[in-house]
Amino acid sequence: MMTLHGVDIFIRTPEIPDLPKEHGPFALILISNRGSRVWPPPAPEMELSDWQQCRYLSDASVTDAQIDDLVATLSGLGWQWTKCQKLFKIDGDNAFSQPY
Repeated sequence: MMTLHGVDIFIRTPEIPDLPKEHGPFALILISNRGSRVWPPPAPEMELSDWQQCRYLSDASVTDAQIDDLVATLSGLGWQWTKCQKLFKIDGDNAFSQPY
């Protein structure tokens, strides 16, 4: 069975964003840039692009409405998002990859 557990929200900013670490059922797990984890520290020495991938996950299954609320909250805080990718589990296993 496929269940929804989170979202990757791509934020347009030239630096590592200071985002809420928790929101509803979600916890901010990591921020990556060009496939490399840059938060939580330590981050590799690298030049950042202006497109940060911010991963929010929940241990429990979530709804589209909960993801919509998270995205609306980040928008309300002034963050410009460019894309969202839902994160699913299939039979309890992650159906999404991990950054380096």
